[in-house]
Amino acid sequence: MLSALFALTSWLSAAQAESLTVVGDENYPPYLFKDDDGNTVGYLVDLWDLWQQKTGVEVNLVPTAWVNAQARVLHGDADVIEMLYRTPKREALYTFSQPYAKQTVAIFNHESITGITSPRALTGFVVGVQKGDACIDKLEEHGIYSLRQYDNYTAMIEAALTQEIKLFCLDEIPAHYYLYSLDRQHEFRKAFTLYTGEFHRAVRKENKTTMALVEKGMAAISPEEIKTLEKKWMGKPIETFHYSRELAYGILAASVAGIILLLWIALLRIAVHKKTREIETERTRLQDIIDGARAGTWEWNVQTGECLFNDRWASMLGYSLAELTPLTASTWKKLMHPDDLLLATEKLEQHFSGQTENYESDHRMRHKQERWIWVTSRGRLISRTEDGQPLLMRGTHIDITEKKTADELIWQQANFDNLTQLPNRHLFNARIEQHIKQARQEHGKLALISIDLDRFKEVNDSLGHSKGDDLLVAAGRRIQGCVRQSDTVARLGGDEFAIIVPQLADKAQLQQIADNLLDNLSRPYVLAEERVYISASIGISVYPDDASDSGEIMRNADQAMYEAKNKGRNRSMFFTQSMQDSAMQRMQLARDIRLAVERNELADYYQPIIELATGRVEKAEALLRWHHPVQGLVSPSVFIPVAEEIGAIVELGDWIFRRAAENVVKWQAIAGEDFSVSINKSPVQFQANTFEHSDWLNYLHTLGLTGRNIVVEITEGLLFNPERSIEDKLLNFRDAGIQVAIDDFGTGFSSLSYLNRFDIDYLKIDQSFTSQLAANNESYALCEAIIVMAHKLGLKVIAEGVETPLQRDLLLEIKCDFAQGYLYSPPVPAAAFQRYLEQSRQGQLQSAT
Repeated sequence: MLSALFALTSWLSAAQAESLTVVGDENYPPYLFKDDDGNTVGYLVDLWDLWQQKTGVEVNLVPTAWVNAQARVLHGDADVIEMLYRTPKREALYTFSQPYAKQTVAIFNHESITGITSPRALTGFVVGVQKGDACIDKLEEHGIYSLRQYDNYTAMIEAALTQEIKLFCLDEIPAHYYLYSLDRQHEFRKAFTLYTGEFHRAVRKENKTTMALVEKGMAAISPEEIKTLEKKWMGKPIETFHYSRELAYGILAASVAGIILLLWIALLRIAVHKKTREIETERTRLQDIIDGARAGTWEWNVQTGECLFNDRWASMLGYSLAELTPLTASTWKKLMHPDDLLLATEKLEQHFSGQTENYESDHRMRHKQERWIWVTSRGRLISRTEDGQPLLMRGTHIDITEKKTADELIWQQANFDNLTQLPNRHLFNARIEQHIKQARQEHGKLALISIDLDRFKEVNDSLGHSKGDDLLVAAGRRIQGCVRQSDTVARLGGDEFAIIVPQLADKAQLQQIADNLLDNLSRPYVLAEERVYISASIGISVYPDDASDSGEIMRNADQAMYEAKNKGRNRSMFFTQSMQDSAMQRMQLARDIRLAVERNELADYYQPIIELATGRVEKAEALLRWHHPVQGLVSPSVFIPVAEEIGAIVELGDWIFRRAAENVVKWQAIAGEDFSVSINKSPVQFQANTFEHSDWLNYLHTLGLTGRNIVVEITEGLLFNPERSIEDKLLNFRDAGIQVAIDDFGTGFSSLSYLNRFDIDYLKIDQSFTSQLAANNESYALCEAIIVMAHKLGLKVIAEGVETPLQRDLLLEIKCDFAQGYLYSPPVPAAAFQRYLEQSRQGQLQSAT
């Protein structure tokens, strides 16, 4: 009865599911891994996106450490686990899908170790494995228990490269990916195949309804769509092969003249028979190795041109030996790709002249089906004529077409951005080095254009990462359309692009390119039937006018781009030396900010907030000021962004909070217990991994204050798709009674949904609206609309930047709650604000009497 009830509950839950959490190994390229920008990419990301489209069920794909992935499913924190091998131990824990891929799992050994051909040979060695991997079960089945477990494949590969371990167990696809990307594929090689496993998807045992939903969605994905994903992400499994040194034993024949004792004749016969058996055994062993490696063998008489091939040599090309007669070097050369023939011949000549110990060549050969396959040819000259000319040569051919295909895919993924298919930072760095070297040799010039999309994050946060990706692809195509084919357009990461313009450094032409880029990038983008507008900030630097190497020209172009952004965005700037000076001043400023608290250089200022209906000072906004010992009073617009960039804003924010809280205690006696102070809290403070919010609450309690005495001011951008930690901190403030105000409301990329989602208490109308306020003009209508909306939602409104009696009266007319601005008082030090507060209260008392 209980099991039936549980099954019914699970069915109902799955039937009503609006989302599905899928977990998988975060270090398993090309199925699931992180690219250079830290984005999760791979075959499974695209596959589950398709599944989501087919089913309408939202998928949350969570890459994590493999052992954690299994634990999350078993603990109920995830619904489905990907890429799980089926073992007897796991049968008791999971319900498995049908298999969807086969993977070869192998033992890899360092080149210094030989003779590892079976599990039995692992005895006495320590073998590296990933925690939770099926390798552990398989090795223990063979009696191998000396295992060193690592959290993930990356840690295991790093341990192998430092020779902490010399053997490890790993699926062949990720093994070759890691070794290739680290250029260590020749240092470690496959020892033997441990087993061949099948990938399954799995759910917790008895959760058959979820599995049925998963399988139904996967069945809806067409074979053509699967092939498209496989072509994008996967080459075929890479095969590696091993060779043994050809051993040749000769028989020393001795002729004995005269009469030999019968005993010696018998002994000689026994010795000859024994040696013959050894030679036959060695020959069989070598043949087994060749057959196991699926190698074609060849023997070439260099003087006559005659060749001997085995059946495998011919069959890998689709022929029989009879079809290739006559078996000569000419037949061989006719089958070779003409573009590869010259290099292969050069390598032969080098080997014949003694420059190389072995002949090695990778080249293409024509298959019977009129296609080209890649082969690796290895051989050695074993004899010469009496006058020293090459005579007899022997070697092998191995089909490496699949490896070449996989290598090309890995190279593509290592050098091109997965999203835009533009060169990535790795290839960009190589090309700019190459172009600078060429320009230096030819005494030429080149330009580097740095492009950053303005307000891209707001689009990404409001419309979602999928639409943000679509915008990046479209922007990349527009950039390509503005330059020559000889120019390199690269995506360096995020919303940052760069262009290398070789052999063109005329500023007028560069300005024309920049203007064309600005014009094209600012045109509207249609994303999911929504028109979206962005702009770009562009910086330009020229070699050798501005820089002497690649690092310097990249820094200079970035500085010019940031200067364009600081000047208001949607513009281009050429690098100048003054920018470099400004950057140095900014670095000095960053160093000085870290010492400002310690040197007592900070000051807290306050600006009153007036209740319009009564004219009473009900609140104040605390503002941070910095008296620099050399530069004097530094504007907050200068030092606050620097403090945010280096993380010092957390300490500065804590300092102003404590000063404000201490002053509230003093001012309650004048303004009443409900008097409150607003404190600006930077997004960086919310994102910092500190206990600042709980420290604030504890400090208020120590001073005898409550949450209603503090208002936290935040910007709209913080609430677009906030992280869970930000939501938690806002909820903690709400629970403590601390009110929240949205500063500069209406100036950002607004989405009003967050007003319902979060407990917001105040909206602050930005001074850009207030400053233009006049009877019945557009600003008047906008302010009135904001106030009506806020009151309908139970929010109060504070107007910033009120400077004239007319602005005050119009705000009263449209029922604004509070006002703040120079009409009442500029920001003043704490002592001056206290005098203002006392005079205001005294005036109100006199008016009342």
